[in-house]
Amino acid sequence: MGTALSVRGSAPDKSGGRVGRFLTLLALLLVGLGALPARAQDSAPDALFGLPLVVREGGWARYVNMSPDGPPQFVIKLGGPGRHEGKRGRWVVIELDVPAAGRVGFDFLVEGERFSAGSVLLMRLRVPGRPPKDTPAPFNQPGADRRPHPLRETTETIAGKKLAVSEYSYAGGIIAQWSPSVPVLGLVSVSGTQSFRLEAFGVGGDPWKDATAAGK
Repeated sequence: MGTALSVRGSAPDKSGGRVGRFLTLLALLLVGLGALPARAQDSAPDALFGLPLVVREGGWARYVNMSPDGPPQFVIKLGGPGRHEGKRGRWVVIELDVPAAGRVGFDFLVEGERFSAGSVLLMRLRVPGRPPKDTPAPFNQPGADRRPHPLRETTETIAGKKLAVSEYSYAGGIIAQWSPSVPVLGLVSVSGTQSFRLEAFGVGGDPWKDATAAGK
């Protein structure tokens, strides 16, 4: 794949095989989400979007990965409140179905109103059959927080719904579309080295129901 990535806090794959390879693909996807460093495990992320959370109880959004690497689909859900070292936050959950591993989760305990490097208090990796692995403040490093540059206001139609969308640019040629109508991170699409787009969103129910065949 050309870029070696490691997921901080994850256990080594003792079998030396499939699970480790798929975790690397998950890391590639999270680079697109701005949640993991692209160059080395201890460097600052290329972009943590720093855009407002869209807090809706039971809210979720399902995305299709448009890049050649990484799982074809993933879901972002709003979790409940949490605490870490006396600080309060809200869990943001990213789920992916991984062959030979099952449904893998990356949980981020986010403090405040924005998903940014400094606001992630804790990252928890969940792999079926393994104990959860926690990494405190995984992205809170000097220079990690970067402000989005506003480009334009536009509209997009997703799942038959017309959305008001704000478009932002980031270093490295990343373009993100954000809408207050989309639960959790508000993301409509991201383009760059790793690209993905919104497929469906809602409140309550199973976000994986009616997922496209291409994503299974």
